[in-house]
Amino acid sequence: MEKVDPGSQVMSDLLTLSCPSCAGLLEVSEGNTNTVCPNCDTPLLLGGVVNRYIIESGIDSTDAVRVVRRKLEELSAGVFAGCRVRKPFLAYVPFWVLSCRVDGYVFGVKPVFKERKVRAAVENDDGGGQCTVIRTIKQRKGVRAEEHQISNGFDVIVSAAHLEPLGIPSLGAQSQMGLSGMALGRSGFQLPLRVFDSDKLPASAHVVDPAVSINQAKEEAEEYIRRICGGVGAGLEQRSMYLAVTGAREKLIHYPLWVVKYVLEEKTYRIVVDGYSGRVLKGAFPPDTAHWKKVCQILGSVWAGLVPILLLLVFSGFLEIGSVLMFVMLSVYGLGAVSARFLKLAKKNAGMDSLI
Repeated sequence: MEKVDPGSQVMSDLLTLSCPSCAGLLEVSEGNTNTVCPNCDTPLLLGGVVNRYIIESGIDSTDAVRVVRRKLEELSAGVFAGCRVRKPFLAYVPFWVLSCRVDGYVFGVKPVFKERKVRAAVENDDGGGQCTVIRTIKQRKGVRAEEHQISNGFDVIVSAAHLEPLGIPSLGAQSQMGLSGMALGRSGFQLPLRVFDSDKLPASAHVVDPAVSINQAKEEAEEYIRRICGGVGAGLEQRSMYLAVTGAREKLIHYPLWVVKYVLEEKTYRIVVDGYSGRVLKGAFPPDTAHWKKVCQILGSVWAGLVPILLLLVFSGFLEIGSVLMFVMLSVYGLGAVSARFLKLAKKNAGMDSLI
């Protein structure tokens, strides 16, 4: 089997190469590492190809809307009935996944301390003199050399596109925490990958092209690995580190995300639903007014019951007694201040969107 190097043409959907045996043209879908020349039937191995995979969406547009509806009803009952839902669209978002094994050592010296007990005079709490207490202090007496071994496998995920417009934080050297609900990045989770083939994608699917090169992703991964490995030598002075990286593999994975937009009271909201797990990842939701309506109803009931009592006190002459008048005035003032505070808080929260 002969080997063909496609050079830098690894990010297009279709690679156009020449057969090394007959010089005939080859057309190979990206992600394939093996092919056969259609002219001379020579089996060929493509070198330098970045494996490109895709995770198929397990839900359709109807399911995505149902997920959003359940979430809306959970946060604010009955609000979905007043929403105008726009047609959801499916985006296959790219992520670089870089896997390798790292072995090495962290060298340094660790301070050695000696504890010593000393007597100290302190004042009594009552200020009536002094007393002697025994305290333990640490004194540095030297250092000792230490080495910490590193032997671990890493799977570093780097966002291959800028996801902030979707309201999703990008993954890189500073963040490797998988989004809640997204299976990608979950430790030990096996994803059903298949080789990327644009011809087999749904017509309505949007494939997001990578904006981060493989070299940029490698730099992000290297920074992350060095920072994690450097933590092994925490507490060491004059620290140095030696790392050997083996078995490095890179792949580009397109992950399915459904974007659902809906309009409520002339305001547009956007929610991102994971196409594989079927869970809401990020989004903005209208305020829950039902809770604050209940608060206002309770306050209204309290005042509705209080007014007749006040009128009874006025006409019965009890308010002519100074102590009774003072108590009633203070009670009404306190209840009025609390009610005004609750109403102000209800008005503020009734206009605030909730974010996840």
